[in-house]
Amino acid sequence: MKLKNLLYIWMILPLLWSCNEEDDINEIFVSGTWNVGNFYTGGNWDKYNEGGRPRYTKEEDLKILNQMSISFQENGVAQGFTTNGSFTAEWEADGKDRTIHIYNIKTSATPTGKGKEFIDALKVAAFYKGDSNYLKLGDNEKKTYVQLGHYSK
Repeated sequence: MKLKNLLYIWMILPLLWSCNEEDDINEIFVSGTWNVGNFYTGGNWDKYNEGGRPRYTKEEDLKILNQMSISFQENGVAQGFTTNGSFTAEWEADGKDRTIHIYNIKTSATPTGKGKEFIDALKVAAFYKGDSNYLKLGDNEKKTYVQLGHYSK
């Protein structure tokens, strides 16, 4: 009888320790203000975009990017800043298939330059990858994405 009980325990243990493959959406997205790090093309999405090419490399461009931001709220509202104004939007994400949808984006001014690139990247964002420290929002093909982080200004 003891052997049978031990056998049952050994069979149940893997179930108790199995990993939950679903992301905690609020832990990732609602972790503070996300600043733009850069825009990327190419690379392998599944291998942290190995081979991805940053669109901007000059220090003055990177400073401008870091000033643009987005904050996600638990209630499904997002707000942020571009290079020439602010914006609000609605968002929803699925932690199981790591999809995101950002919609009803309303800007205080018509976005231009890098600010337009940011808004356009938010509009086509379909997948996300990351945690509460860094976040990538990629398009349907996972070939272009915007890298976000909690960068100090």
